[in-house]
Amino acid sequence: MSQEQRQQWFAQMMESGLQHSIFAPGDVLAHATPDVLATHLPPELLGKVLQASLAAGAMTPERVMETVTPDILAKHVPHDVLWACIAAAAERAGVGGGTR
Repeated sequence: MSQEQRQQWFAQMMESGLQHSIFAPGDVLAHATPDVLATHLPPELLGKVLQASLAAGAMTPERVMETVTPDILAKHVPHDVLWACIAAAAERAGVGGGTR
């Protein structure tokens, strides 16, 4: 699998997880923490997050995820961080991790 394919797969998984309420923006940001975002997002994206939050009067997980979309997460955040979010959601749902 190429890096581009892997990035697309993670973007689709994150989008689907959010769309189907498998995990919430707060669950994503429990893994893609402010430190992770500050380290891996380009400065112009961090500026957009701050602008949107200041304009709304609050920085919430939902507000952050409006700017830091699944495509952006998959492009900039280490995939092991995103995988941890997906795996935690699967564990909460009772999927995987067991023996056959």
